Amino acid sequence: MRLPYRIVRPLARIALKTYFSKIYLHGLEKIPADKPIILAANHPSAFLEPCILATTLPRPLHFMVRGDLFQKPIYRAMLMSLHMIPMYRLKDIGYKGLKHNFSSLDYSYDLLKKKEQILILAEGTTKHEKRLRPIQKGTARMALGAIEKYPDLDVQIVPIGVNYADILNYRSPVMLQIGDPIAIQDFANNADESIAQTIKVVTQKLKAQLEKLVIHIADKADEDLCEGLFMLYRNNVRTPNFPIQSTDKRPLEKEISIANKVNLLPADTKHSLAEKLQTYQAKLAKHNLVDEVIVQPNIYSKIGIVGIAMGYIPAMIGYLTNILPIYFGLYLAENKVKSITFYASIKASMALAAYLIYYPILILIAILSKSIFLIIFVAMIPFLGLFALQWYEYFVKWKQGRSFHLTAEQTIKELKAQRREILREFEGAR
Repeated sequence: MRLPYRIVRPLARIALKTYFSKIYLHGLEKIPADKPIILAANHPSAFLEPCILATTLPRPLHFMVRGDLFQKPIYRAMLMSLHMIPMYRLKDIGYKGLKHNFSSLDYSYDLLKKKEQILILAEGTTKHEKRLRPIQKGTARMALGAIEKYPDLDVQIVPIGVNYADILNYRSPVMLQIGDPIAIQDFANNADESIAQTIKVVTQKLKAQLEKLVIHIADKADEDLCEGLFMLYRNNVRTPNFPIQSTDKRPLEKEISIANKVNLLPADTKHSLAEKLQTYQAKLAKHNLVDEVIVQPNIYSKIGIVGIAMGYIPAMIGYLTNILPIYFGLYLAENKVKSITFYASIKASMALAAYLIYYPILILIAILSKSIFLIIFVAMIPFLGLFALQWYEYFVKWKQGRSFHLTAEQTIKELKAQRREILREFEGAR
């Protein structure tokens, strides 16, 4: 593990556990600990998937990225030190540049020989959507190429589904599920098939595995309906704030089952459900309510204002001392990113990069000041930032609960009835 990777990895882990409200990771035991591993994941964001997996999996992770980022020597050295491996595309570098892929593949085979883990984003391209796109042949090619170079290598392709609840916004959950390993030796030893046919078979096997691990909304027109149903079912379950990382597979399994059911519903049922959801959501908005508080109104209590008042000053200090790098990431995402696919990745990564500059400067200032008070205060800044985040989330929920208690009882009854009717119709639909 290279030094920059050792330094950045724990910091990225903290940043991601701040960005996401919950990280669900199930099936970790399915990754063989003593074999060369190619992790094959779907690719709904620009580069958050490698970051999440690098910080949640116990073993170091190497991953393939676009080769055009490596053209300047300084960038190449920096990216390689973070375990990134360049893969060049025709449209980025032309036919002559594709020859560089041979050295990248050889380097990857040697990593696999050492029983390292390599991540490939199996769809090949990235798009912000909740559906599995066509799986490219590159994952199978790499696995079979490694065995061609090292015939006794027991390469395993391990599929991973990465699913974001709402990647564009801070503090939403991400759900990852690891599938069953695919032992490539089982396919490589089939003398009756050509290499092209073997690649096709392995790719089909990988696709079938990923289909079980990824939320797949087949028709784009059904996205709003699915998201509305996801919201209702999520709010039926009270989720504890801690620990941030969980092995619970039920949230993802539920959303996969919802999407799969919607995919099969007749058009008139979808239309009816969509209309009822829109009516329900409009009524919630009219009364300044959210769905969560309809199911879980006990968030509010009159004495909660005491805790809010007591925590206000440290929360404001935490906010003011941490907002600058976070705002920098948000500013770049809002003003410089043209594709929604890159929005969350830029927001999170640039905020982290800014913090890695900002906080050491504060530490240096504190040390140079020789003030024990200032040194202690600077050391507390990250913890104050986390406190501010928790305080703000509690305050928002408290306000939502207060709105619920101030709403007319008849209105609440009507909303609960509308909610029950939507779930009853969906669960009874065929």
